Amino acid sequence: MNTVMRRLHRLEEQFAPADRPRRRIRVVLCMAGAKPSLVGATCQRTLSPDGTLWEMMHFTNHNYGRELEQDEIERWVDGFPIQDCR
Repeated sequence: MNTVMRRLHRLEEQFAPADRPRRRIRVVLCMAGAKPSLVGATCQRTLSPDGTLWEMMHFTNHNYGRELEQDEIERWVDGFPIQDCR
């Protein structure tokens, strides 16, 4: 099964469209156990030479009410420009 998965992953990488990042690695920094808040939060997006999109999110404030929805976070992250390091 591992051989099939590796081969499938290799084919997906080979035929991926050139205009989109091939992989996305997201790093989230916040206080353990706290609900992150978008107020005062920052995000840095960098496209590496191999096509990987690195997203570094830093949440400095905490939300004591509701939790952020995943689509809300995605819209917020998409609002930041991607810096090209190629």
